[in-house]
Amino acid sequence: MTMPPPGPGRPAQWNPQGNPPTRQQGYTAPGPYGGPPPNGPPAPAGGPGGHRGQGGPGGQGGPGGQGGPGGQGGPGGPAAPWGPGRPPEAHAGGAPSAAGAVWLLGLVGLVAVIVGLSVPENDKTAWESVHAWGAIAILGAVLTLVPAAGPSLGLTRERAWRVGAFGAGALLLFWVLFTFPDAGSNTSLAVTVGVAAGLAAVWRAPGRPVSAGAPPRPTVGEPPRNPPAW
Repeated sequence: MTMPPPGPGRPAQWNPQGNPPTRQQGYTAPGPYGGPPPNGPPAPAGGPGGHRGQGGPGGQGGPGGQGGPGGQGGPGGPAAPWGPGRPPEAHAGGAPSAAGAVWLLGLVGLVAVIVGLSVPENDKTAWESVHAWGAIAILGAVLTLVPAAGPSLGLTRERAWRVGAFGAGALLLFWVLFTFPDAGSNTSLAVTVGVAAGLAAVWRAPGRPVSAGAPPRPTVGEPPRNPPAW
C-alpha cells in the first residue's frame, strides 16, 4: 500500500523499529528533536537560580539557564565560586606592639626601683630608711608585668590587669610615703622613673576597662577590632 506524501501540517511517518520520525518537507517534527514552530514565541531567558532554560529555535535548553544554539541564559545563574586566592586576612597589628610596650615599661620600672633602693648615696642606701617598704615597692613593680604575662599564667586579661593595677597602686603609695619627701636625692629620681614606668605599663596593658562608647582594646594575639560605622 502506497502512503500519500505528507503535506503541510501532516505528521511524519514513524518507523516501527523505534527510530525517530523522519523529517518531511514543510513540517517540523515536535518533541525533543526539533524546536518550536517557526512562527512560535522566542525561547525565554534562563530563570533565576540557574533553572533549565527552554531551547531556542532549533536547539534544546542547556543547564544553568542557557538557551539554544548561539543563545545564553539571562541573569540568575549560579554565582562564580571563589578563585584560588583567599580573601584578605586581618593582621594583628596593635596587640603584639602593646604587649611589647608593657614588657619594656615594666622591666624598666623594676630595674629603676631596685637601683633606687640599692645604690648607696651619702654612704647609705634607701633600705636603711624604708625597711620592708622597699620589698613592697619591688613586688609592686613585678606585678606590673602580670598583664603582659597573663595568658601564660592562665589569667584572663581583665584579672591580669587588676593584678597589675594593684602593683601600680603599691608603687604609687611607696612613692608618696618615702620618695616624694626625699625628692632632692639621685636615688629618689631613679625610684620616680621606676614608678612612672610601672604606671605607664599598666595603663598600656590590655584588659583595662574602657569608658562607654569607646572602641574595645585589642587583646594580646588578637587582631584589632574596627569601631562600628554609624
